[in-house]
Amino acid sequence: MNKKAWNLMGWGLLFAIAVSWIGFGYSSWFLLLLPLAHLSFSVRDGSIKKLGKLSSSHWLQLSFALAIAVAVVFGLILLANFLILDLLHMTGWSKTVIQVVAIILALYPAKFLYARVVHKAFDDVKMEKS
Repeated sequence: MNKKAWNLMGWGLLFAIAVSWIGFGYSSWFLLLLPLAHLSFSVRDGSIKKLGKLSSSHWLQLSFALAIAVAVVFGLILLANFLILDLLHMTGWSKTVIQVVAIILALYPAKFLYARVVHKAFDDVKMEKS
């Protein structure tokens, strides 16, 4: 399949997720469809081929970094929940807005941590190749 077909498939999956979320609310199927959309975009730009070139030490490093990133996000969300509910005693719509903002802010340190490890692993593969 060519690049346009993979791109169209990825955007189609994202559009289907958005329409069904608006129409029917959240579904656990989104946990499957979103990675499939990401996979189709990865096949389109050729980054899926790079995964086969990673060594076992790189895979171990990526797995460990993912576990650390998830632990960081989980810890930050628990800390934000403690601050919002127990320390500040927030209620109502302000609590909901602050919780959403806290979750978004908690994702950024993990994103930067994991992205740095991924880029380092792919840079190592480029160095070994040349």
